[in-house]
Amino acid sequence: MTAIPGVSCVPAAGAMYLFPRLDPEIYPIASDEKFVLQLLQEQKILVSHGTAFNWPTPDHFRFVILPAVEDIEEAVRRISTYLAAYRNGPADAPS
Repeated sequence: MTAIPGVSCVPAAGAMYLFPRLDPEIYPIASDEKFVLQLLQEQKILVSHGTAFNWPTPDHFRFVILPAVEDIEEAVRRISTYLAAYRNGPADAPS
């Protein structure tokens, strides 16, 4: 996950999920709820928005790591593809 530009994440350390942070300078996400819904619609990846866990800003999301490694790798590839649209500017940004 941290190989994606602008994404930082603390290792799970035994937890069943990750809580990645999206650098707001790179990903100016106003609504993390809208972000996760668009990710689901466009890439078929379901994550939870960080504000659902009382995180005060829309710069985190929760990513469960229980599936098989191959499925997690595919999900991270799709998240990377989705986030690339934000980095490439308004013409490529998710709708």
